[in-house]
Amino acid sequence: MTARIDRIDFPDESNAQLIKDMILDELGHYVFDRLCDALGGQTINLPNRPETIHEGHFLAQAIGLENARLMAATVGYAAYYVPLPRRGSEPEADPVDLVRKGLANWEIAKVIGFTERHVRRLLASRGVNNPNRKPRSLPALLGAPSGGGTPVQSGGFA
Repeated sequence: MTARIDRIDFPDESNAQLIKDMILDELGHYVFDRLCDALGGQTINLPNRPETIHEGHFLAQAIGLENARLMAATVGYAAYYVPLPRRGSEPEADPVDLVRKGLANWEIAKVIGFTERHVRRLLASRGVNNPNRKPRSLPALLGAPSGGGTPVQSGGFA
């Protein structure tokens, strides 16, 4: 088992690769892939004490109770950005074709399984600036059929 790391070693989450390596060493690729599938693209706060993780805890639901406790015991209290699940380097659907169909970048990201930022980079590498702008609605973000839901307000001050 590797040495436990304290939160002070992660002031700006710059050691994400170290945490990933610790998880892979202790739990293996299968559990790490399950973690990425369930929580990819999110920053999670790992608890300091493994015994605080119970069946209903988000980590236990994602990778199982024993694996979640082992992960907490190995890594310790830290904020960790869980990477998106591994996919091929090229999306199955062509983002440029999806722009032509009128999809906004966030919709393209949902279709091809990449982040919105990566979609912007893919389009920029092909010299395309997506003119399609659509407000995000809660039903659309949850994958419900569009029906004119209420747009979600971005965080701001009134």
